[in-house]
Amino acid sequence: MKLICFGDSWTAGHGVETDRKYKERVSISEGVGFINKLRVMNSWPRWVADKIGCEYVNFGVCGYSNKQILQDIWEVRDGGFFEEGDIIVVMLSYPYRFGNIKDADVVGIFNEMELALEGTKHFYFNSFFPTFKEEIDFNINTLPDSFILPNYCVSDLLKEYEETNDISVWEYNSRKVWTSEREYYEGGFHPNLLGYKIISDFIYNKIGFQTN
Repeated sequence: MKLICFGDSWTAGHGVETDRKYKERVSISEGVGFINKLRVMNSWPRWVADKIGCEYVNFGVCGYSNKQILQDIWEVRDGGFFEEGDIIVVMLSYPYRFGNIKDADVVGIFNEMELALEGTKHFYFNSFFPTFKEEIDFNINTLPDSFILPNYCVSDLLKEYEETNDISVWEYNSRKVWTSEREYYEGGFHPNLLGYKIISDFIYNKIGFQTN
């Protein structure tokens, strides 16, 4: 059994590094391969896998859209990488990245994800934007139980934690999102290491009882 995770920068681990100079430098060609590894090895998939007691694979990529996440899921599945007993977690990205509300096929992409993950033990979470918030003709009550709290985001969890504990959970400890939301927008903020550990607790508590 292994934990397999898909997502964007909120899965790839953007923000665990403490030096701001690496914020938007993610390619190995720029000499920051170490930072990429640091992120992948300290984002929420690692901490969830530790709690479950299994290996993990983090397929998160900074800047990814849900359509690109879907493409990776198909590629991994078609490559025969999924095995019986694996746990798959998809942390969905901003649904209108690289597009707009009118043209984005939000429901269609999700339905194809369900097709690609058919027969697997899988779960969905929102990162910082409720996936179906703008889909006024879609009834979220029709979503499968594998979509955990479709109106809730792990960013909400972090905001609540910071407000309660007065401890920064955001990259570089640079701001408190719950008191000033000037940068609370798509791609404008990420968790720090503490934030990713808090997210891992949340994810594990939602799926842990279903992993045996």
